[in-house]
Amino acid sequence: MSLWTWKQAVAEQILDIVNSRRDTHFDLHDLYRRQHVLHDLFPRNQNVRPKMRQMLQRLRDAGFIEFLGSGAYQLVTTYSDLDCERAPAGESGIKLPLTRTVVRRVRLRNTFLAAEMKRRYRDTCQVCRERLELASCTYAESHHIKPLGTPHNGPDVEGNILVVCPNHHVMFDRGALIVDPSSFIVSHVSNAIPPRRLLLQSWHKLNPRYLDYQKEIAFGRA
Repeated sequence: MSLWTWKQAVAEQILDIVNSRRDTHFDLHDLYRRQHVLHDLFPRNQNVRPKMRQMLQRLRDAGFIEFLGSGAYQLVTTYSDLDCERAPAGESGIKLPLTRTVVRRVRLRNTFLAAEMKRRYRDTCQVCRERLELASCTYAESHHIKPLGTPHNGPDVEGNILVVCPNHHVMFDRGALIVDPSSFIVSHVSNAIPPRRLLLQSWHKLNPRYLDYQKEIAFGRA
């Protein structure tokens, strides 16, 4: 399994701890109690605890958690890719430290790999090569070419992810755009927009199998 998968798995366990306890604080022993879950996910790894500690370091470096000392940590609720579900009035929940807003559940808006790829592309859409400028930051979305989850079961890997603007994300999701696996030319299924070559950095190797899959799905919807 990739490093990103480990990072994602540990982050999901942290969020599960936080959401179940309704408290942003947790410690190393809380995570160790989830060791069996990670062992089941990665049965070939016989050093689960050292790997968990390594991922905590990487999650801290990413700004996802804060180390408080003596094995204690806190989820950073201002992390850019966290989505907080607001609780109804009067319902107990997690209090955000800056606003004292009570939330019911905290989840990751994107996988860590998708968030990292957006950062590396500097939120530039790979289709139109534009960046959406907000008041204090730029914005882009990640598109899994072969979708995650059933019935598609696409993988969370670089070769299956595109960084796109919201408009082109909707077009991909609705089957309006396809990418040729040999030329990387992006086309509209009804020729509503001119074909254009996908922006690809040298490190970003798209898997043709996922592009073929997306093409079949797109023409099935057209």
